[in-house]
Amino acid sequence: MGWEAYLVLGMTLGMLGLLISGRGSLDAIGLALIVVLVAVGILDYKTAVAGFGNKAILTIAGLYVVGEGLTRTGAVEFIARAVLHMSGGGTRRILILSCLIAGGISTVLNDTAVVVVFIPILVGLAQTTGAPISVLLMPLAFSALLGGMGTLIGTSTNILVSGVAEANGQPPLGMFEMTPLGLPLLAVGVVYLTFLAPKLLPKRPSLTAMMAGAGKREYVTELVISANSVLTGRKLNEAFVKVRAKVLFCVRGGEMLWPPFDAMVLQAGDVVMVRGGVDELADLERQLGLKMDGGVRFDPKTMTFFELAVAPHSPLVGRRAEELQLFRDYGAVVVAVLRAGHHIRERVSRMVMRPGDLLLVAGSEEAETRLRSSPDFYLLTGAHKHFTLRAHARKALAVAALVVALFTAGSVVDMTWLPQPFVAVLGAMAMIAIGCVTPRRVYRTIDWPILIFIAGTLALGEAMSQTGAGAFIAGQLVQLLSGFGPKVILSGIVLLCVLFNTLIAHSAVAVLFTPIAIRTAQAWAAANGLAPGDPQAEAFLRGSILAIGFGGSLCFATPIGHQVNLMVFGPGGYRYGDFVRLGLPLSLIAWAVISLGLPLLVGLR
Repeated sequence: MGWEAYLVLGMTLGMLGLLISGRGSLDAIGLALIVVLVAVGILDYKTAVAGFGNKAILTIAGLYVVGEGLTRTGAVEFIARAVLHMSGGGTRRILILSCLIAGGISTVLNDTAVVVVFIPILVGLAQTTGAPISVLLMPLAFSALLGGMGTLIGTSTNILVSGVAEANGQPPLGMFEMTPLGLPLLAVGVVYLTFLAPKLLPKRPSLTAMMAGAGKREYVTELVISANSVLTGRKLNEAFVKVRAKVLFCVRGGEMLWPPFDAMVLQAGDVVMVRGGVDELADLERQLGLKMDGGVRFDPKTMTFFELAVAPHSPLVGRRAEELQLFRDYGAVVVAVLRAGHHIRERVSRMVMRPGDLLLVAGSEEAETRLRSSPDFYLLTGAHKHFTLRAHARKALAVAALVVALFTAGSVVDMTWLPQPFVAVLGAMAMIAIGCVTPRRVYRTIDWPILIFIAGTLALGEAMSQTGAGAFIAGQLVQLLSGFGPKVILSGIVLLCVLFNTLIAHSAVAVLFTPIAIRTAQAWAAANGLAPGDPQAEAFLRGSILAIGFGGSLCFATPIGHQVNLMVFGPGGYRYGDFVRLGLPLSLIAWAVISLGLPLLVGLR
């Protein structure tokens, strides 16, 4: 290998390091890969940016818009609520029905869109039935991921694997090529989640329980003492003696002061950190004569409290709470913050927002409506009651059905005149034309950082091919696994994906590992004297591609493995250990099912 190959391998390791540490944003990493590869002369400009025209990127972008149209019109929500109505209020019945419906819909609709719709529905059911919301949301996310493995368009991972495989000279995945194994995998997963989720997950309260004060979820907020405050000059212990919220600590001049506070007298500029439930924090204003940020007073006649979860790829991630400017942009005020049930040992205003953080917000009905339409947050309370485009629901369903039909037809007959990316883009244009999505919202719906990152990793994959770095990795893998049969190698590829899914984004796993899996399969066939076109060589090659497709979606063991895990992380009050407890066994079970079923699917002996 030349210096170029070693540089590409170094860039790959550096990218993995940035992804694991979380120090670089996805779009910045993607652009940096392209710039460096062109700057050092490994790729020319046209080759480096060719990823932006890859079929997978156009298809994913179009399907984002189709999914948004279904979500905005309430089409999916209507189906989900109609079926969940049959649950009768039982926790186990709600669990099995939500898993089956979410998994089934995810076979033809992006899993992220499905989870967005289901979260407020399940929160509402938890309110009315008393079912622990923590037992419902994680199985929902896992079922959506399992269902996405059933078809080509069920998840972006499958589309990426198909696009990268085609770019490497292999046939794209068929619409239902993964279905014979994907559906049994979903069935096994639903059975596991139905019976073990209630036992393995903690029983954390619903919003109704929180509002009622029983087993309540507690937030942390900060009180800034001004010069003209009624608290200035009073002893801290005496000022808060009748307050039900708990004083955590006080900040004075950058120094943290912890209990007991003894004879500490409050001064102008002091910041008092307080923890309590919604009703306890609401009473602070009445009991102490306080005002919210910006001088706003809570008016129970015109304002209400509601919860927001920070979206995984929101531009607000990485910004301090004091920089959110919700009052300026939406007319709402951040009252308090909850982070995965953990005790917060810093000023709330200085907290850097993370995906899944919960914000307790106060505002008017108008502010709630404006926040509901923002893709930067997920509104957790009452969202299913406010779809303003219901008249377009049937049209949205018709467009989605047509997209699925055309994808299916393209897998059965030759439709070179209407390739898959055009189908997705036409579906997106139809959603805009009939009024389900506005052009302005389209730009906010598409997850641009992920698409830019994909384009960058596609350029890195091309560099690995041209420099021989990919062939080197494949050769090392073949040498390492030379004593094992092809079935064991396929199982190892899936297990490798499961491991890396706990460390980096699933899209990176799909883009980076697909060309390596293809070259490994080709190198294995050559090492075993199998000519190109040999049935067993072709079966092993196809199985290697599908192994990345299935393995790339086994993102159950950590909340960072997939965006749907981050979406339920805050609302469910989960901790990292909860995902390990329920998700790791599910990953191993799914790995075993795929290891047994994949050779049968591709006809590998």
